[in-house]
Amino acid sequence: MVRDLQLLYSVPSLAIDESKGPPSFVFVTHQLILDQFPYKFPETAGFFVTNGWLGEPGEYQQRILVSKPDGSPLIDTTSRPFTLEDQTIPYTAITFFQGLEIAEPGLYWVSVFEGEDLLREYPMHIQGQEETGAD
Repeated sequence: MVRDLQLLYSVPSLAIDESKGPPSFVFVTHQLILDQFPYKFPETAGFFVTNGWLGEPGEYQQRILVSKPDGSPLIDTTSRPFTLEDQTIPYTAITFFQGLEIAEPGLYWVSVFEGEDLLREYPMHIQGQEETGAD
């Protein structure tokens, strides 16, 4: 039996497909390869971070912070509420980061919080096409 809140997963992806039921991740990635810097995503484009939560029924607060290579915030969702209805049914929180401007390539960090508690942190590499040899 699950007693404490758990962050089951945190998955960065370039798309989400909800056409056939529950969300499916499309292009799960740990890196973004962009044309040039600074790079501005169009208002309708960006990337997703999907978190799966499980725990005691109740009200919780999720926050996602994406930090630039120098440690300063690129984007901070601030706290967003979610509700767990049943301790055996995970809650899926999908956040779409759209219209961002990325000033430079480098190692960015995705941090996931519940309330003030940091539960997971992982790197996201952002590179230019010339660094990868992609055309």
